Order: sequence, then structure tokens, then C-alpha cells
Amino acid sequence: MNWTTLLLSGRGRINRLTLLLGLLPVVLLLALVLVHQKYLTGLLPHWADIALSSVITLEALYFLACLAAKRMHDYDRPAHFLWLLFSPLILAVVMIVQQKYFPLPSYNWAARFYIVAICLVVLAFLWMMVEMLFRRGDEHENRFGAVPRQS
Repeated sequence: MNWTTLLLSGRGRINRLTLLLGLLPVVLLLALVLVHQKYLTGLLPHWADIALSSVITLEALYFLACLAAKRMHDYDRPAHFLWLLFSPLILAVVMIVQQKYFPLPSYNWAARFYIVAICLVVLAFLWMMVEMLFRRGDEHENRFGAVPRQS
């Protein structure tokens, strides 16, 4: 499997080693965003800094989604379970929108709600990460394709 197919397509299956190798470009892109934010902010106009960081981050998230979908296919799970992996991001967006446009009348109630929601989201995220990194794939061909080659 070449890098283009690995990072840009959600079809097929990959094993754990290929997942770890595919995470290298994702980590490098996110490190590039951090370096840009720390050392290079101000060289471009403000809107260009935000646009550049946003595009690189979205690209890294897309690569991560494609890798995760293929890894879940390896143990015969559909990619619909990606919402568990991206649930921290989804919850953060929901919390920001809710606080901005629909403020809650009671701070105590909101704090309790968010603590429970964050705990559930973190558990779901950790469960998916452990499953993707440590669970063996199917030993035989499944509905998503043939068994990936061992590297």
C-alpha cells in the first residue's frame, strides 16, 4: 500500500504496524502547526496564520480518520464508530456553541453536566485507542477486504 492510498482513502484494512507508521505524517503535521504557532506567527497577516493552521490541522484530522477507518475494518467494525474517536473534538465544539448561544441558567448544573460528559467522552476515546492499538485483526478475509500483509 502506498502513502497516498494509506492517508487519503478509508477503504481496505491495515494492521497495527501500518497504523503506527501512518501516524507519523499526522504527528509531523501537528508538530508543524505547533512550530508555526510558537515561532512563525506574525510573519503572515493574522487571517493567513489562522487559515494555514486550520488547513494543516484539518488535513491531519482527515489522515487520522482514514487510518482509523482502515484499522477498524481490520477487526470487522464499520467506520461509523469514528465518532467515538473524535468525540472529544465533537464535545468541545458543542460546549463552545452551547456557552455562546444557549447559556445555562445554573452554573452548578452545567458544571455537573460537563464533568459527566467529559468523563464519558474520555472513556470512549481511550477505549477506541486501546482497541485500535492492541486488538488483533481478523485472521481471515472479512467484508472489508483481505488480510493485510505482515511487514
